[in-house]
Amino acid sequence: MKWKLWMRNLSVSAPSVTVRSRLPWSVRAVLGFFVLAAAAAAGAGIYEYGRSFAGPDRRQLLAEVERLQSSLRESNAERERFAALATAFEAQLKVERAAQEQVTRQFSALENEANRLREDLAFFESLLPAGTANKGVVIRSFRLQPEGEPHRMRYRLLVQQAGKPERDFIGTVQLQVNFAQGPRNFVLSIPEPDAPVERMLHLSFRHYQRIEGSFALPPGAVARSVLVRILAGGQTQIQQSFNL
Repeated sequence: MKWKLWMRNLSVSAPSVTVRSRLPWSVRAVLGFFVLAAAAAAGAGIYEYGRSFAGPDRRQLLAEVERLQSSLRESNAERERFAALATAFEAQLKVERAAQEQVTRQFSALENEANRLREDLAFFESLLPAGTANKGVVIRSFRLQPEGEPHRMRYRLLVQQAGKPERDFIGTVQLQVNFAQGPRNFVLSIPEPDAPVERMLHLSFRHYQRIEGSFALPPGAVARSVLVRILAGGQTQIQQSFNL
């Protein structure tokens, strides 16, 4: 019986046998360490791979924020420096502009003063005694020039009694302005022939008298000459034409 059982165990129909090897605990610990290390390395690789897609980590973000804040501080400091320079330049420009305006005003005032002195000089030169051959009233000077408004002219007339007058001269002044407007010539009387008494250019003086006034020409008109006539008692005492 035992022989039969032993022969059955050696045959193909013998029951399966599992052979298990038993490793020492130190080998198992080393193998476990390698397995854990491999798992950790795989986890780190997966983390780095995922971070390359997800973006920088917190430390990199903080470093970038610090760099940007530093650049912003530098930009603000540079902006404040340029703002201070711009303020200084603007203040200097205002001072120079004020000085230039003051110089311009002074120059204008000096120019006006020079013009006034020239007019006064011409006026006092005109008051020099006339020749002994001249008697009665004389026209010493007449000027006509444009005024500020368009087509408006201003005239200045100086009349004097020659010699040593013993009484005042009483009379009036009439002006005849000859002007051209296109191909035609016209005459403008100042004052008008039928003007009332209050609009007449009256003369009443012993030695001299200055008369100033203005008139308007038609648009596009150009003054050519002016005839100045001095009348007394309805009679012409003297007249003189001035070309322009």
